[in-house]
Amino acid sequence: MPVDFSKFDIAMTLLWIVPGAFIALFRSFAIRGSFPSISKDDVSAFLLGSIVYAFIVVLATGGKALDADALKAYSGWTAFFVIVVLPALVGMVLGLIEASDTIGRLLRKVGIRLPSPDATAWETLFRELPSNSVLVVTLKDGSTVAGRWVGGSCGSASSSDSKIMDLYLGQTGTLNAQGTYTPKTPRRGIYLSAGEIRYVEVIPVQ
Repeated sequence: MPVDFSKFDIAMTLLWIVPGAFIALFRSFAIRGSFPSISKDDVSAFLLGSIVYAFIVVLATGGKALDADALKAYSGWTAFFVIVVLPALVGMVLGLIEASDTIGRLLRKVGIRLPSPDATAWETLFRELPSNSVLVVTLKDGSTVAGRWVGGSCGSASSSDSKIMDLYLGQTGTLNAQGTYTPKTPRRGIYLSAGEIRYVEVIPVQ
């Protein structure tokens, strides 16, 4: 059966997909420093983002609908700004707000936790982990490494790649039987490759 493309409306398709896609992509870029891979499962998120974006535009313009007819009435550069540039800016702002975790901390204090923008629990943990928390890493050979999650020059770091979950502890130390952590002197860090890590215990700073 031949497909009739005569009724295909490219403007409407752009409105339903592109704004939401650019919001999602640039939000991820602001949070993680890279664009995520896209799969067919992301289309529903793009649609939802485009719907929310259209609703915001309606409110901002005093009730002027963002539909295909309105888009066709715009000049080329205006249409490009409305469906590409502005959504990208919105995504960047949302991502920067989430990366700072300012709103997240306020909401968690009242028992509300936002869905994580990260792909894995690993990324979420190290994005939200308070500085000076103690980590006890058990390696695949059964040995353990204790260290502190520290910032600053030569501070701790974790992978933002969900497939390569390696870890650098900017300070190492020892734990006694009571669980008291004592840093090693002089200060030293340690790199742990993803293939050597079995699991990680976290003692958050109080």
